[in-house]
Amino acid sequence: MNRPLLASLLFATVPAFAGPYDQPYSIVTTDLAKSADPNLIPVIVNRVDGETIMTRTEAVILPGKHEVTVDVPPRQGFHQATQNVFALDTKPCVRYYVAAKLDNRLSQRWIPVIRSEEPIGECRKKFNIADTR
Repeated sequence: MNRPLLASLLFATVPAFAGPYDQPYSIVTTDLAKSADPNLIPVIVNRVDGETIMTRTEAVILPGKHEVTVDVPPRQGFHQATQNVFALDTKPCVRYYVAAKLDNRLSQRWIPVIRSEEPIGECRKKFNIADTR
């Protein structure tokens, strides 16, 4: 194979190796902040769009519509984790803190909630994105 052809093939594949921080991104993360509400507990971020999250606490994703799977780990009195899937439309350069809202402390029924969101300063600066809050 000649060198110019080989070089052009290698450069054609470079975008496939782009990292998650090479373009505007969003982060979905576990909310670990204490809450006065005893029915609000942390979750494990398990998957986004069917892709397993290796850190179990946060996912770096492209902005847009996603299907997020979160788990509530087993807790006192319950022996199995429970899982929930929800739709989330993320904005560029925004971090979303996810928690679980229990029906009550004696039930395993719960819904995922976005407890808060915040701008990601370094992302907004790098990609020149204005705060739209």
